[in-house]
Amino acid sequence: MRPKRAVIAILGLILSIALIFMKDSSGGLNPEDKKRFSSVPGITASPETGVYDFIKNQSEDHSMRWFYSETPGEPKGVALVIHGLNLRPDRMQPIISKLTESGIDVLGLSLRGHGENFHHGNGVDDDTARLDAFKNVSYRLWMNEAYLAYLQLKERGQEKGVPLFLAAFSLGGLIGLDLFATNADVEFDKLVLFAPAIRLHASIYLERVLSPFPRLVIPSMAPKTYLANKKGTPIEAYNALFDGLNRFNQTAGQKLNVPTLIFIDERDEFIPLEKLKKLVEEKRWNQWKFYIVAKDKSARDETFYHHIIDASSTGKAVWQDMMDAAVNHLLNQPSQSP
Repeated sequence: MRPKRAVIAILGLILSIALIFMKDSSGGLNPEDKKRFSSVPGITASPETGVYDFIKNQSEDHSMRWFYSETPGEPKGVALVIHGLNLRPDRMQPIISKLTESGIDVLGLSLRGHGENFHHGNGVDDDTARLDAFKNVSYRLWMNEAYLAYLQLKERGQEKGVPLFLAAFSLGGLIGLDLFATNADVEFDKLVLFAPAIRLHASIYLERVLSPFPRLVIPSMAPKTYLANKKGTPIEAYNALFDGLNRFNQTAGQKLNVPTLIFIDERDEFIPLEKLKKLVEEKRWNQWKFYIVAKDKSARDETFYHHIIDASSTGKAVWQDMMDAAVNHLLNQPSQSP
């Protein structure tokens, strides 16, 4: 599978370069103001001010939404859920639903350029406006969004006296871990990570060749039903991903050694399992555990291995086992080792 991925990436690179002069890099909406948020999370005057400023600067459908526990009594925990790169945030709903069914309150975050987190109006259709916002993102912007979402999570957790969890996929895992590693006031009690983008296959770095062309859009390998922007992913978004990974490599330390469950398919096209294991060993994160996902024949996208976030992508029985393991991990319920 890896050689096939490399061939596809190289062909995509050649095609992209050929299209550079055909793309209109100046059309669409005016660029988003990347300085709208502080350059460093945590410098707002107060959590309340930070959240207020964040929501005020969002579109009418801002990026944070609460999903509350469906069990009687007080919640058993609160979880921040963050999606992956160019993934529709509502594709995280199966994870959210399992958590709320298990007695956990969930705050879902839609990063800029995904879901409804873009500027609405100006006579531009939503798909165009969303993609234009995606062409103007930065890692700092996404980190500030995550930090300000965390402030709401923390407030809810303190109010209810319950632990704080992170459940994140791919890019969301990178952002959540970096947020945790680099901010003294950010604490998570437990983590559930789905193919976290803290290590990448070498072929992914081919996109760096095109970094001078941030508004160029690269078609995605993923099934279109999962894509927030069906035309593809802008180079600017890849630039933000690489910026985040560089920062994570400099800051990740022992603070991240909290009980963590990582779901990953060993055939993942983007995240190399062996490099992940090596990182965990080098960092001495002895509380991190791996759950190797093996999709079954009922998975609709059985041959695309990065997506392991719902029954459609893994198969119903596999998904049920994964979610049972995730809830057991978070709530200290007895379970067999995956």
